[in-house]
Amino acid sequence: MECERTRSRASLALDGELSQVERANLCAHVGRCTECAAYARDLDGLTQELRAAPLQRPRGRVPARRRRPGARRLQLGLVAAVVALAAGLGSLAGSLTPHSMNDGWSPPPTIPGAQLPLRTPA
Repeated sequence: MECERTRSRASLALDGELSQVERANLCAHVGRCTECAAYARDLDGLTQELRAAPLQRPRGRVPARRRRPGARRLQLGLVAAVVALAAGLGSLAGSLTPHSMNDGWSPPPTIPGAQLPLRTPA
């Protein structure tokens, strides 16, 4: 399991995507595991070759992936159904929970003769 994780981290290290701790763990494992050290060397060499190679245009046309016409509509319908189901279940759960008449809320006390100001002072 550790070798598998190290090999995936070796690729991330070449792209500069590891934290210092992850990089230290990678170096420690590669220092004691000859198979992972060989893998890391081979991966580094291959990556260097690919990055040094000149870019080439593809020959011929590259086919674009086509979606089925009704797939997007089906996805949106399923999302809408899930949202409606979740709202219905939430409403049902809320109606089944016991509520007291007061729920602990009471209006603030009023002062006889006091009125709310119509304007706020500037």
